[in-house]
Amino acid sequence: MLESGVNIVSDEEKVARVIFSPSYIYNGRVAPTAFRWEILPSGTAEDYISVLRCNTENNIDEQTKDFRARTEGDSRYGYAMLQVKEIREIKNNPVLENHVGIDVVPYPSNRLPNHAGIVVDIDNNRVRANSPITPEIMIVQKMLAALCSDIILF
Repeated sequence: MLESGVNIVSDEEKVARVIFSPSYIYNGRVAPTAFRWEILPSGTAEDYISVLRCNTENNIDEQTKDFRARTEGDSRYGYAMLQVKEIREIKNNPVLENHVGIDVVPYPSNRLPNHAGIVVDIDNNRVRANSPITPEIMIVQKMLAALCSDIILF
């Protein structure tokens, strides 16, 4: 559960990834494209994939009602849940050959105190929105999509 003042995200927590349609969906499921790093309107290249920590007090629909799609033609659609422990275990997949580190870390703000980010390091270099797309990045994106719950519609 999300604990106020705690600077770690525990393995037992779940996080929600907001889903925009149609670009984050393939055949009714969460697509790997839902786990892109974005260039923010300010021009900053994200170095994390935005998620929200979940507990019983959080209403993901209400918190995200002002979220805007970054892909033209998309609209806010729903969200998918992921278990933090399963996200962290991606790094143990033998296909990644110990080149990848992955974690979920808090990124709270005044507007979203339960905001967090999935961070990925490849050979000890943090992946950013402007990083070249490598096979490791594509594998991580596919694995994250596979870990998602069914999409919970807004």
